[in-house]
Amino acid sequence: MESQKKYWNIDPASGALLQSLIHTHKPQNILEVGTSNGYSAILMGNVAKSYGGHIKTIEFFGERVQLARENIQKEELSETIEVLQGDALEILSRFLPLPEGELEGVGVFDFIFLDAAKEEHADYFKFAMQLMPLGGIIVADNTISHKNKLSEFFEKV
Repeated sequence: MESQKKYWNIDPASGALLQSLIHTHKPQNILEVGTSNGYSAILMGNVAKSYGGHIKTIEFFGERVQLARENIQKEELSETIEVLQGDALEILSRFLPLPEGELEGVGVFDFIFLDAAKEEHADYFKFAMQLMPLGGIIVADNTISHKNKLSEFFEKV
């Protein structure tokens, strides 16, 4: 894996927390917004694979998508993790409206990890609330270190 600083990877304590949440709640369908080089998806994927969970992760930058796919393949998690390339808000909009017969509150994803453009977190959160069942879990990274950039997100929450 490339360096933590170059690819803005989560720190080890945050990674351990994500793994613990995944292990405890065993979400079947996990969404990550902000793949980078795949580090956090791999951490979550190692746990999700053990019980049959799946992850979709979104990344805008082509170089990072390619690197993430290579890292995921090296870790033998290609069956567990799917990397989607493009603008996160556009991709999130593809999941709506829910398929016919699906009730709002049933959801597409039962665990969502937000770790992309901080200025868009409020919009990601809006989608997350529409894509999750009651009792689903949303985790957002950098809420302390990027507090100023996340003021709109905090208002929505």
